[in-house]
Amino acid sequence: MLDDLGLVAALEWQGREVSRRSEMEVAVESENVSEDLPDEYKICVYRLVQEALNNAVRHAHARNAKVRVVQNQHRIAVEIGDDGRGFQPGRARGLGILGMEERVKRLGGTLTVDSAPGRGAAIKAELPLP
Repeated sequence: MLDDLGLVAALEWQGREVSRRSEMEVAVESENVSEDLPDEYKICVYRLVQEALNNAVRHAHARNAKVRVVQNQHRIAVEIGDDGRGFQPGRARGLGILGMEERVKRLGGTLTVDSAPGRGAAIKAELPLP
């Protein structure tokens, strides 16, 4: 799908599909995202968004989520936020979050998870461009 549609269109499709299958509305925003990104970057961003949205539906029971992907000449930043139940990131490190961290680290990036019970969650990844 990434090859056929490109990263931004694939993320928008993913947002529409999650909205259609669940009770959560997903908004997707992008800014200056190049379709010339290396495949490993496209896959990393796509999988991060996929995991975060699935967690927001399955565990947080969020009603709204926002995905924002911004690229400049040095990095690509991905933010996924939701209005769900939230959690304590230091205590709740499931395989999904560990997988996200591993994908981001493999590309030399950083991942931060900001959440608290009753406050939703915000996942931010920054990937340096090659």
